[in-house]
Amino acid sequence: MVAEQPIEPSRLQDEFDTLLSDYSTWRMASPFALLFFFGSRLAMVSKALFQQVTNFVPIVGVTSLAVINTELTWYQGILIVVALILIIVFIVAVLAYRRFRFRITNESIAVKSGILRITQTDVRWERVRAVNLERGPIERALGLAQISLDTAGSAAAEVQVPAIKLQLAELIRAKVSMETTVSDTIGDEVSNNGQQMYRMDLIPLVKASFCTQGTLAMMAAALGAFFWLGATLYNMLDPDENSDNEAFLHQAFNVAEQYYLTFADKIEQITSIPITQSWLGMTIPGILTVFMLITVLFLARALYFSVTNYDLQLLRRNNALSTVRGLFTKKRTNVKLERVQSVSLKMNVREIGLKLCRLTAKQSMSGKEHMLSLPSVPTSVRDEIVELAALEAGSQLRLDPKTQSFQPISIVYFWQMFIGLIIVPFLVVLITSLFSDFSWLQWVWLGFLCGWVPICATVSLVRWRKAGYVVDLYSMISKSGLLGYTLDMGKFKKVQRVRIEQSFIQRFTGKSTLTVSYATTNIVVPFLARARAIQLHDYISHVITVRNSEWH
Repeated sequence: MVAEQPIEPSRLQDEFDTLLSDYSTWRMASPFALLFFFGSRLAMVSKALFQQVTNFVPIVGVTSLAVINTELTWYQGILIVVALILIIVFIVAVLAYRRFRFRITNESIAVKSGILRITQTDVRWERVRAVNLERGPIERALGLAQISLDTAGSAAAEVQVPAIKLQLAELIRAKVSMETTVSDTIGDEVSNNGQQMYRMDLIPLVKASFCTQGTLAMMAAALGAFFWLGATLYNMLDPDENSDNEAFLHQAFNVAEQYYLTFADKIEQITSIPITQSWLGMTIPGILTVFMLITVLFLARALYFSVTNYDLQLLRRNNALSTVRGLFTKKRTNVKLERVQSVSLKMNVREIGLKLCRLTAKQSMSGKEHMLSLPSVPTSVRDEIVELAALEAGSQLRLDPKTQSFQPISIVYFWQMFIGLIIVPFLVVLITSLFSDFSWLQWVWLGFLCGWVPICATVSLVRWRKAGYVVDLYSMISKSGLLGYTLDMGKFKKVQRVRIEQSFIQRFTGKSTLTVSYATTNIVVPFLARARAIQLHDYISHVITVRNSEWH
């Protein structure tokens, strides 16, 4: 590990002034910044496609038209569409790079960006709350870094400058924090009084990857894309008018049938179970196909998690916490304890079984690059971080769904959820029964009463039993969940506003909903007794008033 020497303020200012002579006028970023612009634009396109399955429909439609009206194969059509997307993204990235300019002075940093519309952003150094560095393999080899600056109340990183000299990036961060030191690599940036609180080795990494989120969403997206593809082909192809289209459809169905039968035969040969002799047995290949798809998507998601969180380290230096992670791209995030506004904890079923949790400490309403995010870490790490954040605010509360003495929510909350889940299906079935005379409606009523109603009752009961809140003089925690848990903890001295709301049902039952708003999140406690809600509202408002008066 590279030894570090703390930077004295006078020496820091001298080194910063020396570099300013090269950056005090508008200048372009390094040519290697083109990789950043290309990667960010490609990430935007990929995110838009995978987060909204319907965005695939125009692409599938164009590909289908190209294949049907030309002699291209499906493989060639898909490759051409992918190549066109990459070319368009590259052209946009080149234009964005050519337009990008930045300027650094002793008072502020300014950035010009955009293609058709040029936007200039000026940020004074006293407004900067955090400076984060990110370095990929190419940047580490060339001694470069990407910096992102976060200001109070910003919805995302307000300024990003790619591919600048590492020395300049370190000096910018040191200027903001006045306690950061210079080093050769991000992985070695630990001061002499730094403390390693946690390091995710191989076994914890495997456990955490097993608990990764998003597998079911990826499965839904894959099935959705498949059905959209089928619907698009069905609408575009008319077998009655075009014999070629009819042959294409028959060929597609024959390929699917051949795969299904071949798979069924293989299973029958391996297990000696005559699954091809009955319709019930023939469902087994379909179930196994879905299971294999889920497994492949799960492994892909776990691999991505392992790459992005490789060698995760949690470091503490005085009143600041930082994380370093990544296999190919080392990413570092810093937060100061006194600036943390809220701490969130989430646990799914797998994490509960393995005694792990996901922890997020937010210091403003900003993007992930300015949040302390710890995926699937041991509960001991959770307790240590929450203790640091809570004690900084003077609170003794702990973010533990099991041991904390949470106050329960009124039973009226259960009945509202239960009635809200069953009322619309009930009205649909009832109206259909009144104006129709279908023989199968009795089976619909049977499924509704014996299936849907018990499921809704169970879901509402579990959510009501898991809901709760706890407060002390300095902070507040709300708890919710269905299969897992979600806990949100906020400091009263960071509250922006607090309000009491009443719905019709709440007015009738004498209950209220208390909403405590932060820049990072909202803590909502539903169906509190009216007197209790007013008591909490008045106390938190008093804390806000005292805090604001201290600024004058």
